[in-house]
Amino acid sequence: MAHSYAYLDKEKILHLHPLEDEAVKHGKYVGTNLDYDESGFPVIGGEGVIYYADKDTAYVNGNEDNGKQIAVQSGLKALAGQLL
Repeated sequence: MAHSYAYLDKEKILHLHPLEDEAVKHGKYVGTNLDYDESGFPVIGGEGVIYYADKDTAYVNGNEDNGKQIAVQSGLKALAGQLL
């Protein structure tokens, strides 16, 4: 797994970035070993997941408007909890 840095954007969506210098630009951030896709979203079960931390909802194949809602993995919830 690639080491990355997790942060929440202004919409409270969880993102991962390989460079600490980029993550710090978004305020609070933490290191993680989660894999991420080309868009910077965490990969769970082989799929990029868009996780809305303030709503505690997660989606694959899109966002809350057009994606499929999935159960929130406890690792995502714990990671976001460190950022809220």
